[in-house]
Amino acid sequence: MSPEDITGMVGGLTASIIAITCIGILITTGITVLAIVLIKRAVGPNKKVLKEGVDGEATILEVGQTGMMVNNQPQAALKLEVRVPGWEPYQTVIKMVIPIVNIPQFQPGAVMPVKVDPNNKAKVVLNVYG
Repeated sequence: MSPEDITGMVGGLTASIIAITCIGILITTGITVLAIVLIKRAVGPNKKVLKEGVDGEATILEVGQTGMMVNNQPQAALKLEVRVPGWEPYQTVIKMVIPIVNIPQFQPGAVMPVKVDPNNKAKVVLNVYG
């Protein structure tokens, strides 16, 4: 085998490694951007309600699984009875990601502070993290 053959093989191998590395970086970047977009979609509307919503409280009536996990934390469907001063009590269902270590707090009968969108009573956010 001549030196030119070896140089050609090494050059081809180097180009392949660079190509594979670039593809890996592009895939990782794409997954990261997708995760950020999904998290912003999930949290974004809640920020507005937390900032501008009406204070109230809710009793958890039922807890159910949605089958979705976010960062290895379960999303739950919570059936709530919501009470806001001056409004008739009402029931609604919300979905939220609950950290596994906090699951004991989210059981039927638990009463929690909430913020409610005054223009849409179905938009309820548990205000448990301040």
